Amino acid sequence: MTLSVAAYKSTRAEAEHLATQLRAALISAGMAAEDVRQIRARVAASGRAYVDLGALRISAAEKLLQALPLTPPAYPALPAEPFG
Repeated sequence: MTLSVAAYKSTRAEAEHLATQLRAALISAGMAAEDVRQIRARVAASGRAYVDLGALRISAAEKLLQALPLTPPAYPALPAEPFG
């Protein structure tokens, strides 16, 4: 499937808009700008739009988890001892 330039630009703009909103929301939730700069818009060859979150440092992942409207214990507790 070949994606037209117009369709690519439209899809890319939608993904970029959502990525920008997500970065702003996470910064307002207390994450550092350096932790959200890897959030990027992406358009696959299939024409699907994606927002790539990338890898997060542990402290940033904790802030992301705190920002989500989850009712504890919606996510499993980590063991007290380190892995390995």
